[in-house]
Amino acid sequence: MTDTPETLEDRARRTAVEWHVRLTSGAVSAETAAAFAAWRRADAAHERAYQDIAQLWQDLPEPLLADRRRRLASAKRRRASGVLRRGWSATAAASLLLAALAGFYPDYLQHPLADYRTRIGEQSSITLADGSIVHLNTDTAIDVSINGNERRIELLRGEAEFDVAHDAARPFRVAAGSATTEALGTRFVVRYDDNGGAVTLLQGKVRISQPSAAGAQTDSATLQAGQQLAFTADRLGTPQTAELSSADAWRRGRLLMNFVPLKQVIAEINRYRRGPIRLLNDRLAEREVNIAVDIQNIDAWLTALEQTLPIKVVRAGPLIFLRS
Repeated sequence: MTDTPETLEDRARRTAVEWHVRLTSGAVSAETAAAFAAWRRADAAHERAYQDIAQLWQDLPEPLLADRRRRLASAKRRRASGVLRRGWSATAAASLLLAALAGFYPDYLQHPLADYRTRIGEQSSITLADGSIVHLNTDTAIDVSINGNERRIELLRGEAEFDVAHDAARPFRVAAGSATTEALGTRFVVRYDDNGGAVTLLQGKVRISQPSAAGAQTDSATLQAGQQLAFTADRLGTPQTAELSSADAWRRGRLLMNFVPLKQVIAEINRYRRGPIRLLNDRLAEREVNIAVDIQNIDAWLTALEQTLPIKVVRAGPLIFLRS
């Protein structure tokens, strides 16, 4: 299979992160320095990727840089006092690298063996063996099990819309954590992370069930079209009226949010960006806004945001900071 430009860019950036961690975590041998120089010369994309990472560290706001300096100073003091065992540098570098990769590429580390998955910024549609269609949103993973008695989807993380084919003999169920949604001939959206999620019914009817906290019985609720129900690991919420135009706007490449704090908007947008946007001002975070964002052109929205509100957009490599 031929690599796409996006794949090559991701690979160059991941390797650049590895090199930066390796070069800043301790003494560098002549062989390592030579290998690094050869890697940079091998491809212009390598040089660009490393410059982006190096610029990122230089441009980080002072609080983040101060925290990094404190961590490095603490490590040096422990090493000088003999607390650290031999080989600490390699272990520390590996830990820093894992943290760096988790920050830039969390989707690469999540559910690598799932039946179907999308990475950050990707969306895809899958037709199952029974004719049902599953639309996967950004950073989503599912497992699929279809047999003679049941059609069962496990939403491991992320968000998916289900357009269920009618089959009276085989119930269609979506498990997300401890909550299970059973379709009664329908189209619905389920969103889930480790802390909980929500079910939004676009058409038809669904029944949501979950073992009660006491474990002696099962809690359940039935949704009608146009309703949404949030859930946590141990509790079902109550059905609420949903804004259907916003609930599945991502299927049309849009994000629509009305009268919500900017911090909530940024958290949603960050689901679609590998380099996260960070707010540097608490008052700014609480400011209510209305947005309509093209998922494929988030930078244009950031430019418009800077032009219409008293907000400064600071770009630092793959990271973006917002301040008043």
